[in-house]
Amino acid sequence: MSSAQVTTKHNFPEHRYKHGKQKHSIDLDQFKELLTEVENLKQQGFFYLKKYDLLTVQSLLSAYFWLGVRKTELIGSKAKRYVLPPCRRHIQPLIKIAEAVPGVLKENIKIDGEWLTIEATPRKKGSREAPLMIPLTFPFVDLIVTQWQRTEPKCRVWPVSEWDIWKIIKECDAKKYIHFFRFSRITEMCSDPNQSLADLCSWFGLTPQTIDSYLERSGRFIRRAAEKMKRQIEKGE
Repeated sequence: MSSAQVTTKHNFPEHRYKHGKQKHSIDLDQFKELLTEVENLKQQGFFYLKKYDLLTVQSLLSAYFWLGVRKTELIGSKAKRYVLPPCRRHIQPLIKIAEAVPGVLKENIKIDGEWLTIEATPRKKGSREAPLMIPLTFPFVDLIVTQWQRTEPKCRVWPVSEWDIWKIIKECDAKKYIHFFRFSRITEMCSDPNQSLADLCSWFGLTPQTIDSYLERSGRFIRRAAEKMKRQIEKGE
């Protein structure tokens, strides 16, 4: 890879989590308010929305909301050069090159009966056995379908930069960030006792160890313990 193909990694401000990492998931009503705020910002001429039409941004956020994938799994990323500062593992700074990621292309999305399937390649050495699936009847999925249908072949469905979508979300709600949608979807799915560990690992491209931490955070184990205690006491009576 030549140096001309590599861009310097954009340093996001250190205060990107100045309000703390969010601990509660977002529901449909709250998400609808977020999409409305995007529309308001567009009408007000918000700088980072000027280069995109409303459907592109709203459909992208809808995909993040339902899928819970990492940011670049949908929008892609250019090859980046960045430096790891000295630490316990290495005394000298290390120069790293992150390979380019294409993101979701027109050909990665299909309609299969009542389902919209989206093939999003997982990042950070994760794996996913098949395309993700969303029912076409779910709210806001029609936005995703329309955006996909108007995309030219072999082109990105969401040609949006990482920096721009970050700025848009922060303008809508300073406490939110793109990775929040991933946390929210993982938490919601982990709270469902019908979702097995294998199901969750396959969907999110995470290891069982990482999923375990989300299972604990969702309260799934405590709720299960409480239900067992309730059955035990009722049986004793």
